[in-house]
Amino acid sequence: MPIWLEAMIVLVAVLVLARVVKRGTKLLQRYFIPSALVGGFGALLLSHQVLDWIPKEITDEWSIYPKLLINIVFAGLFLGHTIPGPREIWQKSAPMLAFGNTLAWGQYVIGIVLTLLVLGPVFGAPPMTGALIEIGFEGGHGTAAGLAPTFEKLGWPEAGDIALGLATVSIVVAIFSGILILNIHHRRNGHIIGEAAMIEQQKRMIRNGYNLTNFVNKLETSPKEIALTLGLFAAAIAIGWGMLQGIVSLESYLLEGKTPLRFFEYLPLFPLAMIGGLIVQWILHKAGRTHIVKRNTVKVFSAIALDALILSAIATLSLNAIRDNFGIFIILTIAGITWILGAFFFFAPRYFRRYWFENGLTNTGQSMGMTATGLLMNRLVDPNNHTHARETFAYKQLAFEPFMGGGIVTAVAAIVLTEFGQIPTLIGVSIIFGFWVWLGLRLGQSPKATKRRTGIEKRLGSFASKAQ
Repeated sequence: MPIWLEAMIVLVAVLVLARVVKRGTKLLQRYFIPSALVGGFGALLLSHQVLDWIPKEITDEWSIYPKLLINIVFAGLFLGHTIPGPREIWQKSAPMLAFGNTLAWGQYVIGIVLTLLVLGPVFGAPPMTGALIEIGFEGGHGTAAGLAPTFEKLGWPEAGDIALGLATVSIVVAIFSGILILNIHHRRNGHIIGEAAMIEQQKRMIRNGYNLTNFVNKLETSPKEIALTLGLFAAAIAIGWGMLQGIVSLESYLLEGKTPLRFFEYLPLFPLAMIGGLIVQWILHKAGRTHIVKRNTVKVFSAIALDALILSAIATLSLNAIRDNFGIFIILTIAGITWILGAFFFFAPRYFRRYWFENGLTNTGQSMGMTATGLLMNRLVDPNNHTHARETFAYKQLAFEPFMGGGIVTAVAAIVLTEFGQIPTLIGVSIIFGFWVWLGLRLGQSPKATKRRTGIEKRLGSFASKAQ
């Protein structure tokens, strides 16, 4: 049997086993630990780095998967979505968008300052270290794994393992701290998350996931739908690849003989695959054929790819890289957690005029884990969606994901820090961070300041409508 086929069979077996273990373990269910995380840790324990039960040849094959699977995940982000215009997004998600960007850009400011003052002088950390908090916390496992080739090209491959470690710690801390904060909040308000409520949320998480048996059956009953969906994914990735090759060639042509500085040759494919998905969706919309895209099928493909990505990324995480850079890893971890939780308690009450706790916790869960973690926090704090924070969060993601948390900005941050230096980058991100803080505070002003707030909304809304 070819090693590549053996590696795929073992990966599927581990993923299925992890799902069985999770559903049979009350502790894992109670704290909503993702099955891919369980499988990844299990595979890492069984790998050649610890127990040596899974051969190194298998894990070597797995190490290739993340950089490929991340393109599938990002290509499907907007396939099958009805994309609203900028004005509608702004009107429905302005404070949430300001809060999300404050969290994300603040991670860059803190990361760069720490690198300049501590991590660089003490540990010899390179400039790109300043981007790792946002990559690991906001971007998550997929982004961290997808940027591994970029880190290698920039000369510090260990950055990928550190970012994966940050992503793993952040999602676990997000779940435990989120549930703790929720319980404290509910106790103060006379509510407690009971066992029945937790069980109901567990059932919802299962329903919102994917059923492997149903998926296999669908392969037999709806082969055309499956083939069409695969074709749309392939088209999105192909468009992204073509765009990447074009801008790399154009940059080389324009800068040849003028400067050795290069930017786009380090850019990974996945953010452009996301843009490819947007282009495919736009073409289908213009052609009046959006009905041929089944969003649920797209979500299943993306979810399976993300689970396989997380499992293979954690299973191939270099423990030696974490050990050799443990000081950097711990400092970034503490800084990231402190910033996000501190920003939740300080900024959320000042950005949201209503339901600051529900809106803020939803965004905080996403910033420390992934979109699913944010939605989990939302369902726990507001199971009946009384505050409508779920819709606000969804609109915010449409404007947020193309840039942050794995989007264009996340993909280029390490490159910018390496090529242009820390001080210029720090000045730039600080200005942007300051803008979002100012905007969030303006949007959250008391009713006495409604006139000024309305003026800002009108001006920005007018700008958005012009861009539409």
